[in-house]
Amino acid sequence: MGIITKIPGNPGTGKTTRLIGYLDKEIKKTDPQKIIYITYSNAGADEARGRIKHSLLYISTMHSMGSQESGISKTLNRKLLEGRKWQIFKDHPGHEKWQDMSFEATRDEFGYTYKQNSHMDIIQYSRAKKINLVEAAIQLNLHEGQVDLDDTEQLEQDLKTFKEDTKMVEFTDMIELFIEKFKKGVCSDINVVFLDEAQDLNRAQWDMFHCINEKCDRAYVAGDDDQTIYGFQGADARHFVELKGKDDTQKESHRVPRKVHEVALKILNQIPKKDRISKDWFPKNEEGEVIDKNYSLEDINFTEGKWMLLAQTNKLVDEIGEHFYKLGIRFFSRSSLFLPDEILQAYQTWNKLNNKMAVKVKEAINFYVKFCRSRAPHRHVKHGNSDGQSLEKLDKEDFITLGELRDKHDLLATGSWEQFHIDEDVKNYMKNLLDKGDNLMTDSRIKILTFHGSKGKECDNVVWFPDYGAENEVKPYRGACDNPNVQHRLVFVAITRTKQKLYLMAPLTDGNYYTIGEPIL
Repeated sequence: MGIITKIPGNPGTGKTTRLIGYLDKEIKKTDPQKIIYITYSNAGADEARGRIKHSLLYISTMHSMGSQESGISKTLNRKLLEGRKWQIFKDHPGHEKWQDMSFEATRDEFGYTYKQNSHMDIIQYSRAKKINLVEAAIQLNLHEGQVDLDDTEQLEQDLKTFKEDTKMVEFTDMIELFIEKFKKGVCSDINVVFLDEAQDLNRAQWDMFHCINEKCDRAYVAGDDDQTIYGFQGADARHFVELKGKDDTQKESHRVPRKVHEVALKILNQIPKKDRISKDWFPKNEEGEVIDKNYSLEDINFTEGKWMLLAQTNKLVDEIGEHFYKLGIRFFSRSSLFLPDEILQAYQTWNKLNNKMAVKVKEAINFYVKFCRSRAPHRHVKHGNSDGQSLEKLDKEDFITLGELRDKHDLLATGSWEQFHIDEDVKNYMKNLLDKGDNLMTDSRIKILTFHGSKGKECDNVVWFPDYGAENEVKPYRGACDNPNVQHRLVFVAITRTKQKLYLMAPLTDGNYYTIGEPIL
């Protein structure tokens, strides 16, 4: 079993930097093709690939490594049960019961999956935590008549049989298949494992780590139990808290200034000592500023600087977005209907191509899907390639030019972006922004995110709203009452995105709201 070096540390203390420092030392004595660097989130894996200078066996998410080592990566696009492929499951003999059920789900930039039906929430949670369906329903507050668990059990069995018949897989299967094959000795030979973002692993993923570590000489594990915010995905801070190893705690934040640090400690003090790793944490050598004047949005001048506005739910994010829409100020949010990010990216791709710049194939695919039509009166591409199907065969990270798109991939369009297939309200908003001097080619200065969506990010100015939810949203408050530690950690993550100024705002609604430094009642 590998000797574990454990690297805890609160926000901004450079845990990943420390992890990569250990990696640089390991490279001097270990074959890089016997070293893996794994993390849960896509964002974490992307960051690591940008910072690690060595060619390792893997720098990837745990799911990606699991799919590669279990031999399903080459058929993953065809075999992964997601999106439109759920219709195959619905049409399977004997599955008439599920025809009207929505299986739509989204995966955020961190790789976390959000399901749209409660039965699947329970099934996936039970697999992640390795508990039965009844326990999962209770922990998710989906019991006491809210969900028919007999239907949940039937769906679980139908899914299992369907996947056996069709050889299709879900994301959780990638972890389980890896463990099964690794124990049989048919996976790659690994001597050293590096694990980042360890606080967010669920029970199944911890099993994967321990399975790998059984055959390793050394393991390096970084994380922060105080930032465990994906409990609804099965993450449990106790696994990282109880992990045995040599501690190398990172203590000094390079992000959080003193005034903000004081607020953050008030939040941490609400978490019982038995439920967290007690560790030193010091602010950076700057005073910073906390503005606690019950401000509303109208009290702040957003015309300059970089801003991150944080609210607990997507409904609240949408309400905040309307304020900036009315002002004619561009902002980013994952749920924005005013200017969806895929539309903005397609616009930027078209501008780059017309300025003789090459773009990534994945950008070109998004441009085809979001902007192009193949039928009259708008023939932007030849018939049959409006979804960029021919581009799907290329490496998504490779670059491609306007000439190549025209010569090899059926592009016909020339001229202004205004010709393309864009909702009229969105198009008018874009024109308004351009008229005000925004060229739409830069990242938005203003980002409106949920607390969960802010993880891993930072900003000069953070604006934090205390509401648990928008009007009639009661589930977030009930969840906070049932699991106070999860809520405290969620707020802690949100306010520690701050590099300079933190605005503690007045509630947006008349409902329940979080009070910093006080218990949740």
